[in-house]
Amino acid sequence: MEDISGSYSRVQIELFPYERRALETLEREFRIERETVVGFAQSLNALRKAFEEILGGSGQEFRGGRIVIMGLINHAHHLFAGGLQALEAGNGVVWSACVRGLMETFGACVMIAERPESVTNHLVHVPAGKLLNAAERGQPGLGADIKRLHKIVHPGSGAIHSGFKVVNDKDRSLAFHLGLRRPEPSDGREGVIVLANLALYLEEKLVALARNEKVLSAGKVVMVRRDDADPIQGEAI
Repeated sequence: MEDISGSYSRVQIELFPYERRALETLEREFRIERETVVGFAQSLNALRKAFEEILGGSGQEFRGGRIVIMGLINHAHHLFAGGLQALEAGNGVVWSACVRGLMETFGACVMIAERPESVTNHLVHVPAGKLLNAAERGQPGLGADIKRLHKIVHPGSGAIHSGFKVVNDKDRSLAFHLGLRRPEPSDGREGVIVLANLALYLEEKLVALARNEKVLSAGKVVMVRRDDADPIQGEAI
């Protein structure tokens, strides 16, 4: 695959090796449109830069608000990586868990944007129902998606039936499979598009929060920067 930044020569895109490898593999195997791949990569890069901006901010003291936003960016990063790797491996349940987690993270961002002074609540506990409702306020339809994914992730009827595949509707025959299954190209493309759309939503919210001094300065000092702390490592493509 050519350099992802090639289509946007004036935009430098930097990804971790595992992000780049997953995007290359999925683009090739699921025949994903290049515009989707580049847009996804740009969102991942924007989140990385937002993290670096907060990390390199003035002062050695990290107040609660700053920690929360850095933590949400890191959490989203892991969920995006996990979602991409799950599609590579054909692990639909893990993909579902990652997508649900990303939708709830978006809900957290909506809540903080609505009430910046409440940001430190996320250092303790925020009920899942509140995250769901906030996600729905931010993007109508996400609430229903979270409920649907909840049924797949938790050991209920959705999880039990996820291993069945209809063989013949007329005679009501089914096949049950144990193990991972690579998705069909159309399903794989849809899975990547869902992740790319969520990356765009979270980029918009988290980049704005990363630049909101009222949010970053909220709460008590909870950490102090170490002078010998290692910078995050990545690979330019």
